[in-house]
Amino acid sequence: MAKNNTKPAFKSKAPYNFIGLENFVLDRCGDEKELSMHGKYHENLKTGYLTYEIETVSLLHISDGDGKLFKNPEGKYVIPGNTIRGMTRYNASIFSFSSVINEAHGKEDIKNRRFYFRTFASKDTEMSKWYKIKTGLKQYKRSGYRFSILEKVHAGYMRKRGNEYIITPAVKLENTRTREGNQPGKMHSYTPIHEYELRSKNISGIKYLYKSGLKREDYKKKEKLKENRESNFAPYYCDINYSINNGKAQVDINGKHKGTIANSDYIEGKVHHYLIFEEDRESAEIVITKEQAELYEEDLNYTNKLHGKKHSYYALPKNGEVKPVFYIKDDEGVVFGFTPYLRLSAKGSIHDGIPKAHMEYEGVDFVDAMFGWKDFKTKLSFQDAVCESDNPRLTENYEIVLGEPKPSWYRGYLKQRKENSLESYNTEGFEIRGRKFYWMKKDIEGKNIGNREDSESKISTVIKCYDEKTKFKGKVVFENLSDEELGLLIYSLKQGDTEGYFNIGKGKPYGFGKCKIKITGLKIEDINAKYSSFNPDFEKSEEIEKYIDSFKKYIVENYKKKVNSVNEIKSYREFELSKKTIENDKAKYMKVGDFAKKAELPDIEDVINEDGDVVSNKMGSGKMGSDKERNHNGAGRKNDYKKHKNKTSGSGDRGYGKYNEGRNRNLNTNAFDILKNLKLDD
Repeated sequence: MAKNNTKPAFKSKAPYNFIGLENFVLDRCGDEKELSMHGKYHENLKTGYLTYEIETVSLLHISDGDGKLFKNPEGKYVIPGNTIRGMTRYNASIFSFSSVINEAHGKEDIKNRRFYFRTFASKDTEMSKWYKIKTGLKQYKRSGYRFSILEKVHAGYMRKRGNEYIITPAVKLENTRTREGNQPGKMHSYTPIHEYELRSKNISGIKYLYKSGLKREDYKKKEKLKENRESNFAPYYCDINYSINNGKAQVDINGKHKGTIANSDYIEGKVHHYLIFEEDRESAEIVITKEQAELYEEDLNYTNKLHGKKHSYYALPKNGEVKPVFYIKDDEGVVFGFTPYLRLSAKGSIHDGIPKAHMEYEGVDFVDAMFGWKDFKTKLSFQDAVCESDNPRLTENYEIVLGEPKPSWYRGYLKQRKENSLESYNTEGFEIRGRKFYWMKKDIEGKNIGNREDSESKISTVIKCYDEKTKFKGKVVFENLSDEELGLLIYSLKQGDTEGYFNIGKGKPYGFGKCKIKITGLKIEDINAKYSSFNPDFEKSEEIEKYIDSFKKYIVENYKKKVNSVNEIKSYREFELSKKTIENDKAKYMKVGDFAKKAELPDIEDVINEDGDVVSNKMGSGKMGSDKERNHNGAGRKNDYKKHKNKTSGSGDRGYGKYNEGRNRNLNTNAFDILKNLKLDD
C-alpha cells in the first residue's frame, strides 16, 4: 500500500457548543385572545413569587457597562434581574420547545446574517473549489514558475448616484502570458505591478510596503522583507499615468493613459500593487442597488468589529468621490470589493439553516405566553439579586481578551453530517447546530495582574470580580400562571434536573462566571383572602416539585411523539450534558492560525467523551492521512477515534488575540498565507 504523507486534519475546539433545535414547536394556545388576562387576577391561575439564592463557584464579573461591578440605585452590589431573566428564558425555550423565530411577535432569538468568504486556498476542498469556480482562478506556468489569474474578476470605477452606486468598467487589455497555443490571452482590466518597479520610477503618491534601498533580489527574501516593512503603510489608491507597449501596460509618468494604482492591507511577503486601467466610457454601467450596498456595509461593519480596525479605503464612495473597485458580474448578479481576491457571499444565510417549523411558526408558545412580546406584557418580574454582604470580598484585577463567537465559522456553527466533507452555508439543506451555550470549566484562565489598573495589551480587558462563595438573594414575582407554566418557570430557574450550576457575566469562555442556584421558597397568593378580607396571611408556602411534575406531564402528553419521560428527549439530555464541568483543554479557543487547519467542532457528547485530539475525515478526500486512520474515523463511529499523539497546547481568543505580523486574519481560510507565494506577473 502506498504511503500517504499528507498530514491528517483534527477536530476543532471551542469554549462553547450547541443544544439542537427540533423541527417541532409546542403551542401554548392557538389564539392570542386567550392570553388577555392582565386586567384581573384569576382564581384558577397562580400569582405569587419565588425566592432563590445564588452562590459563586468561580470568579464572577457582572459589568455596569463601564467595566465596574453592577450596583443598584441604593449602591448595593447586585446581579441584575435582566441577567437572571435571560438565563431563565433561554432554559425555558429549550424545555418547552418554543420557537426561536416568530415574525408576528418580533421574536428573533437567533439573528440572521449572510456571510462572506475568501477561501481559494482553504484546506476545506469544497469551499476552495467553490471560490475558484466563482472567481475563475486558474493557474498558468510560464518560464519555469507558476502564477494565478482571476479570470472572472474585473476592475472599474465606482460612484454614488442617488441611492445607488454605479460601476464604470475599466478598459481591457490582453494578458499575453495567458495565451495557449494560437488562442489569444485573457482580457483583463488591471495588472499587478511589482513594488521595485514603482520605486525605480520615482512615482509620487505611492504608499510603499517596504522601506527604500531594497534590491530586486531582496524582495524574494522573507526575512529581508520583514526587517524592512514600512510600519506606516495603509491601504491607498492614487491616480497614475501609464503607456502601452506591445500590448502591455507599463507605469509611465509621461504616459497618455490615466489609470489608478491601488493596494489593500499588508500581507507578509506581499510585493505587488495593482494598476487599474482607464475607464471604458463606451461600456455599459453596472448598477449596485441600495440593498446590495447595505449588505456590503453590514459585512464591512461586522469585519471591522472582528478585527478591531476601520479604514476608509474599504468604504463605499461618498457623493462626488470616485473609487477603484474590483467586481464579478455573472448570471448570479454582481459581487464587488476593493481587492481582487474578493470576499464572496455564501448562498445561504443563518435563517436558511433553521428548521422549517421555527421559521413558519405564527402561534403562541410557552416563552411568549410567559415572558411576553412587543404587544403582550410579561407575566414575570425578575428583581435584582442582592449581594448578602455590603462589602463582598473582591479579587484583584484579572486581564482577559473578550471575544465574540463568529457564526461565519461554519465548521462549528453548522451540523456536519457528511462523511467525507464539511457542510457550509453553500451546502444544500444545511442546518445550524442550535442554541449556543458556554461550557463550565474546571479552572480560571484569566491572568491575575494584581492592582494594576492598566493593561499592556490594547485588546484585553481588565476586570475585578466577586470571589468564590459570594452569595446573592433574588426574587421572581409572577401572576396568572397555570400550573404547568409555573412548573416551567421553576424548572428553568433551577436548571432542570441538574445540580443547579450555570454561568453568567463576562469571561465565560475562560472559566469565569460559574455559579450555583438554589430555590429557597415558593409563595402562592390566596386571591380571595387578599382582596375580600383584612387577613394579612394571604400567602402560603408550597412545594415546588408538584408544579415541576405538572409541567413534565404536559410535555410528555404533548410532545411530537410518545415518550415515557422527558429524559428520553434529546434536547433534555443535551441540556444536562451542557452542565458538566470539563477540563479547560477540551474547550479552549484555538489559535488564529489553527482555524484553517482544523475540521469540524465535535458534538456535546463527543467533547465529554473524547480524550485528546481526534482525527477528522471531513476536510476532503486525500487529506486524512493513512487509510487506516480514515477507516477508523468514519461517520457515526464515536468511540473508535484515532488520537493525536501530540496534544495541542496554547490558548487564546480566536480572532481577538493580538495578531502577529503576517498572521492570516481570515478565520475561515489560510488564503492570505498562500497568496504571498503566488507570482502574478514579472
